[in-house]
Amino acid sequence: MPVDDTNLETAFLCVDYPKVASDDDIYMEQTADGEYAMFEWKNQSDNNTSIIIIQWKGKSSRATTDSIAYLQIYNQTDNQWEILDLDNMTAADTEFTLSGSQSTNLSEYYDGSYWVVCRVYQKAE
Repeated sequence: MPVDDTNLETAFLCVDYPKVASDDDIYMEQTADGEYAMFEWKNQSDNNTSIIIIQWKGKSSRATTDSIAYLQIYNQTDNQWEILDLDNMTAADTEFTLSGSQSTNLSEYYDGSYWVVCRVYQKAE
């Protein structure tokens, strides 16, 4: 599993972004490549002082009761991922939401160009 905020190997195509742009029961499918299924995304702000609010909705073919799903944010200062939320109660193929916010030490989560990096992952095996 990546230990930094380097872009993942499989990027979204232009046709993929509408699938994740709204809460409409349309999902972007991701096949687990190796041990983990993972989505990573980056959002840019115009400053490094805005409170960071994150929400991810999705489904997994693997129940989170068998394999916990995590929402993480990347701390640019400490160079490490931090857990914001997790789900360990949802059945397979059932929508669930992971959400969190960061409101302290905000400059630690923005890079020099004001990008914030988040990911959701679940062990596939």
